[in-house]
Amino acid sequence: MKKLFLLAATTFSLCSMTANAATTFEVAEFNRATELSSSAVRVKNYDRAVEHLDLASKLGNKVSQFTLALLYMEGLGVDQDYTQAYLWLNVAAEVNEKKWRIVRDQIHSALTDEQVVALAPLVADYIAKYGAKAQEVSCYRRSATGSNRKLMQCTKYLTPGR
Repeated sequence: MKKLFLLAATTFSLCSMTANAATTFEVAEFNRATELSSSAVRVKNYDRAVEHLDLASKLGNKVSQFTLALLYMEGLGVDQDYTQAYLWLNVAAEVNEKKWRIVRDQIHSALTDEQVVALAPLVADYIAKYGAKAQEVSCYRRSATGSNRKLMQCTKYLTPGR
């Protein structure tokens, strides 16, 4: 009976894990892509930055999502693409960062009603795939070292037992 209970409990806990539960590898990949993209942006190596920002964005990093959107807007390291910028800005804006919402709203107001309607399913798809909940990411504002300026920082949490 004890073995049956243990088996049932184990099965239940395995079934309750989300499909996107973060593994040790995913957390390390998140941290590595975030650091490499940040470094590439600092030295203005946008081709390299886009590669790492794309990965970090797909792993749920909101700062990377916003930065990638800006590179799409400016055509730095990628072809200029306002659709991709708009999609990533919508995902990044989940954290309710005022400056990010302003940029997103500027693109939104430049779109026609038909374009907004056409993009709505893509926005929902991006949020479902790369959003904070789907990627198990938590973001918060912290003070920059030696400054009163607040910076957004995101963390991907390791799911226990993975």
